Amino acid sequence: MRRPLISDQWAREYHSDEETGIRNGVMITPLTFCGTLEEFYKVIARFWKDTTRKKYDRDYNNVILPHIDNHNTKIISSYTKEDCEEMLRRIQEDGYDNKGVKCEYSENAINHFKYLIYSVFFHAANAGYCDRFLWGTKFELNFGRETIAVRSKTQIKRSLSIDQEKALISILMESPKVNGKRIALLLMFALGLRDGEACGLDFGEIYGLPYYSGCYVAVIKQSTIPNTSILQSSGKTWNTGRRIPIPGRVAAFLLERKAIVTEIIEKNGLEVDINRIPVAAACALYDDSAEIGKRLKADDVTEEAKKVFRQAGIASEVLATLEIEMEEENARLEISESNVTAYLLRRNFATHLKILGVDYPDIQYLLGHCIDDPYINRPDYTDSKLHQLSERMANRPLVNDKIDERIPLPGFCEERFSGNKTIQIESSARCVRARIYALEKYDKLKIKPITNDPEEVEYTVREGYKAYEMRRTIDVLKKYTGDYVD
Repeated sequence: MRRPLISDQWAREYHSDEETGIRNGVMITPLTFCGTLEEFYKVIARFWKDTTRKKYDRDYNNVILPHIDNHNTKIISSYTKEDCEEMLRRIQEDGYDNKGVKCEYSENAINHFKYLIYSVFFHAANAGYCDRFLWGTKFELNFGRETIAVRSKTQIKRSLSIDQEKALISILMESPKVNGKRIALLLMFALGLRDGEACGLDFGEIYGLPYYSGCYVAVIKQSTIPNTSILQSSGKTWNTGRRIPIPGRVAAFLLERKAIVTEIIEKNGLEVDINRIPVAAACALYDDSAEIGKRLKADDVTEEAKKVFRQAGIASEVLATLEIEMEEENARLEISESNVTAYLLRRNFATHLKILGVDYPDIQYLLGHCIDDPYINRPDYTDSKLHQLSERMANRPLVNDKIDERIPLPGFCEERFSGNKTIQIESSARCVRARIYALEKYDKLKIKPITNDPEEVEYTVREGYKAYEMRRTIDVLKKYTGDYVD
C-alpha cells in the first residue's frame, strides 16, 4: 500500500490490538491516530497545493506524531480533548531547533498544529470512528487570541438567545425519565448550579418551605470531586453552601422524577434511601434500572452538553471562544468558572436574575459567590427571604407555568413630579421596595404610607443620598415575559 504521507523515520503503528465492533453507538476500529491520518489523508489534503502539502506533511511527521503518547496502542476512539491538549503542551514545551538554539513556536504555529490535529479527529468522527469530542473547543478555531478578543466583544454572546432557550428547555424537559446527564444540565440552566453541584444534588436536598405552600428549594451543600463521582462537602469555597428557590415547572418535573425512582425502588425491593439517590443519576428511567444510585461525573455532563447545545442551535464558535477567553482569565472575573458549559448556563441564569430586578447581593448568594455587601450575611437568607426571592424569580419564562396570569411586580417604572404625590402600588408580593429620590441633594422628603390596614403593614424608611438620573419609563418585566410568547 502506497503511503504518501507517513515517513519511516521511526516506528509508527497503524493498527492496535483492540477488537472491532460497536461501543456506545460508536464504531470501534483498531486504527491508531497514525492509521486514521493515513486513511483520511487524501480527504484532509484535498485542497492543499503541492508546496503546502509538503510543509504540512513535515509538520505531521516531525512535530505532531512524535508528541503522541501511546501511539502504538491507543485507538482513535479512545482519545479525549485532554489528550489533544497534552500534544500541544508537549509541542510548545519542546519547541524547535534553529541552528543549535532552542526556539519557541509562535502562536500562529501552535494554531496551525491545532488545526492539523483537529482535521484528523473531524474526519474520524464523520466516519463514525469516534465522537465529536472537539466540537465547541478551541481546536475548531484557527486564529489567534487577538482576533478572538475583537470577535468576542463584537459578536459572541455570553447568554443564550430566546430561541436557544426554548430549544434547550424542550430537550432537557422532554421527560422526567431521561438520562441524568440531561437532568444535570436542567439544574444548571434553571438553578445556576456548577456541573459538580448538579451531580452532587440528592433528592433529600429538595424540599418545600414549611410555611410557604408550593415554594421548593434545593440545598447546595456538596459536589463531586473533579474527574470523579466521589462527593465532597460544599465545593470550591465556603460560599458554595446555599439554598436556591426552584422554579414551579422545574420543581414539579423533579418531584415527578422522584416518584418514578421511588416506584422503581419499591418494585425491585431495593434497600436504598430515596433521599440519598442523586437527582441526576447516571442512567435513564425508562426501564427498571439498578443504576439509579450511580452518580455522574462532571465530565459526563460536559460531554452531554455538547450534544444538547448542537441540537439547540448553539454555534460551536461561541463555546470555543469562551474557552479561550477563560484560559486568559477574562471571563472568570465575572462568573469564576473554568468549564465552558457551567459558565454559559450560569451566566444565562445571572442574566435572568438581573432582568427580574434581583439585587446584586442576592445574585451573588444564588450563584455561590462571596457577598460584597458588608451588611448582608449568608445567614440572612431565611425561609421568608427565600420566599421573597422565589416570588421574584417566578416571573422567569419557560421554567415557570402561567407567568402571564400573575400580577406584574412593580418595578422599572419612573415618574418625575414636584409637590405632594400619592403613589399607588398593587402587588401580590409580600414585600415591596420603592426608591424615591430628591431632585436636589439637600431637599427633604416626607414619606407616609396610606393603607386600610395599618396594623398589618410594616414599613422601613432607609435614608441615603444617591445622584438621580432621569431615564425612560418602560415596563421591562412586561417586555421580558412577552418576548417568550410565540
